[in-house]
Amino acid sequence: MLSRSLSTLTAIVFLALAVQSVRVAWGYISGPLDLVRVEGDLSEGERTVVIAALYEAMSKRNVISARALRQEIANINWVRAVTVRRTWPNSVHVAVNRDIPTVRWGSNEYLNGKGDILSMAENYSGDLPWVSTAHTDSATTIRVFKTFSALVERSGLRITEMEESRTLGWTVTFANGLSVAMGKKDLLQRLRRFVHVYEEILQGNENHVVGADARYPNGVAIEWDVETSTSMASRGL
Repeated sequence: MLSRSLSTLTAIVFLALAVQSVRVAWGYISGPLDLVRVEGDLSEGERTVVIAALYEAMSKRNVISARALRQEIANINWVRAVTVRRTWPNSVHVAVNRDIPTVRWGSNEYLNGKGDILSMAENYSGDLPWVSTAHTDSATTIRVFKTFSALVERSGLRITEMEESRTLGWTVTFANGLSVAMGKKDLLQRLRRFVHVYEEILQGNENHVVGADARYPNGVAIEWDVETSTSMASRGL
């Protein structure tokens, strides 16, 4: 009888120790955090935003899981991927892979390659084209930009600005300083005509071109500077 009682008491003690161990372990896994480590190719501004998001999540509850932390960081719209790992007893390791913007969008936002709008933590240091639209959505805009870029790159042209006006339509500016008015319709056909004129006439004479207008049904109008216009007039051109 005594032996059975001792066995029962021993079992209760072991059960109590097991429960306490689980509680302690759970405290290590999901309890307060004292050390946060953030890794990734991030600027100081971006790293600050991630750390702020972590502490914001931690301030909302006493018990915080790695999954909850990951979701909080994933809500930052320029974060492409994130992994979070808790380390006993009170630290968390975060690895962040940021989204890379493709173009500047409007005044202070960016678009990635899919047309998603990114609000970066600070001005992106890369040399990005600038795009502004009157009514075209971001996904369509990035498709237009990619299509235009692919069409002109064989001629050595690189787009630095694309602007859409409600009244005039699209205007495209290149790294060599040339701008061409595209209008609102038949954009690819008009851009192809401009590229042909550029290859045949304008290439090498960019410094003398004031502007180009491709909104005509069958041609491209070129406005030359005064010196070139005078020279052409004297030759009867």
